[in-house]
Amino acid sequence: MGLLRWLLGFDPDDLRRELAELERLKAEVEDLRARVEQAEKLRVKLGLTEDKLRAEILEVLKALDRKADKADLEDVRLRLNSLMKTLDSLAQQIEALNISLKRDQFLATGEGQKELILRLIREGYNTPSELKRVAPFGSKKLYEILRELEREGLVEKIKRGRRVYYVSSAEAEEG
Repeated sequence: MGLLRWLLGFDPDDLRRELAELERLKAEVEDLRARVEQAEKLRVKLGLTEDKLRAEILEVLKALDRKADKADLEDVRLRLNSLMKTLDSLAQQIEALNISLKRDQFLATGEGQKELILRLIREGYNTPSELKRVAPFGSKKLYEILRELEREGLVEKIKRGRRVYYVSSAEAEEG
């Protein structure tokens, strides 16, 4: 297996693991997409907006203040406040799912991946090992992106002894 790895320049088992991870991530993205669509369909079906729900809950609270006795009112008020907190939590979860879905869709594109690596290099992650630690994809993909960024003239590869550093072309011109 060592000879095959040396000839190919990478370990085929690493490729298999990367493919399995990619399939898992694709399934996760599809699950998130389905959950967001379900939540959106439910919201549209019920004709609910966050503001509309809040207004209805506040109106019920005002009506209860006028009609109910104080002991029952406190119990209902606690329940309604609990419902408002649940509503806030659901709205935050839907927003987080939407953000996560958009991020995953952006990173699925080659341009999104290149933008991410370029931004990381500008933030000071200059060695391949540093980039591998923070990039959400494997080594092979990282090196493909780095080579492409070099060809496009956006980053430069600097060798110092056995160490390799990547800097954005703008930084290389300055220093």
